[in-house]
Amino acid sequence: ALDAKYVVSLAGAVALALSFLYTCVVWDRIPFAATNLGVALKGMKSTLDVPFVGVCVLATTFLWTIWWICAFVGTFDFLNDDEELSNNWMCVVVVFFGFSYYWTLQVIKGISQFTVASVIGKWWDMSEEEPLPMCSSVLHATLTRNIIGSFGSICLGSLIVGPCILLTRISTFSSLARPKLNWWKTKSQPVDAAPQDGKCAREILNKNDDSCSPHANDGGVISRHVNQWSFTYVGLYGYKFWDSGSKASQLFEARGWTHVVSDDLIMTVMTMSSMIIGGTTACLGLIVEEVDGYSLTSLNEPIATAFLIGLFVGYFLSSAFLSIIEGSVSAILVCYAARPVEFHANHHKLSEEMKSAWKHFWLQKPNNGK
Repeated sequence: ALDAKYVVSLAGAVALALSFLYTCVVWDRIPFAATNLGVALKGMKSTLDVPFVGVCVLATTFLWTIWWICAFVGTFDFLNDDEELSNNWMCVVVVFFGFSYYWTLQVIKGISQFTVASVIGKWWDMSEEEPLPMCSSVLHATLTRNIIGSFGSICLGSLIVGPCILLTRISTFSSLARPKLNWWKTKSQPVDAAPQDGKCAREILNKNDDSCSPHANDGGVISRHVNQWSFTYVGLYGYKFWDSGSKASQLFEARGWTHVVSDDLIMTVMTMSSMIIGGTTACLGLIVEEVDGYSLTSLNEPIATAFLIGLFVGYFLSSAFLSIIEGSVSAILVCYAARPVEFHANHHKLSEEMKSAWKHFWLQKPNNGK
């Protein structure tokens, strides 16, 4: 068996290599994503409602996680002592526990994104001089609509949005990486082997632009109706879940922005941040288990269990809290596509920043309008 220190070192090296590869692929998108994120953070800072929602989401997720861990470990210990219970039934119990945690966590994140989208939509139509107090009427109305009117849509979306977005991200990343690889191959060719048909490196880099769209692959039908803007449209306009995703797709298609808004750099950074936090809390769990002598569980592998509990708690709590940023960014994109005039009138400086970043990014992709 490999020593633990070698496993950790190998995992760190692999993570560094993957991070470097991803950075190379999305390097030209960083200024564009940074501007969108900056505007989203400005909107979040305009009122204490958004941080308040984040704290409530974090506290709710923490309580749910502790409750779930206690129930899972207790059930596992109890059933593990039952000699008549087969391993197949144990697998069924584990699957059901995992499904319950995943769905409940996604519902919490969906409520978070729904609520933040409503607050950002209100901020979008307000001037910078108008204050938006904490626990405003917008927050009250949104939470009431969450519980009464749209809770079913949130529960349904929470079950299917995550896997659909993951599949879309994988296909989008491969589409982004393919033209970059073609450009690197062309750049490394000798002069005599360069293309003679007049194509420049920019043309080769952009010849697959249409495939970068989430609707240009076999999963386009799914991503058209189930996407990262579904919760945003529910929060902004109160549509049902099945209608919200398709209406968001129609909005971006009408603008010709399908390729632009398919950029998932911010969401990927949020996921990587959650992974880093999860790894840090996993190491903290090891320290607590080893140094303090505090036993986190009575299972046969206390070290591994402490590591997994720390990883589990850190990753999912941080991802729940960072969902407020994801909801804010998605709301900014939808509002900028639907109501740019109001944004320019109410937040002129931020509007000029967005225009500059979008213009620069758009000129890099001459095939977008086709």
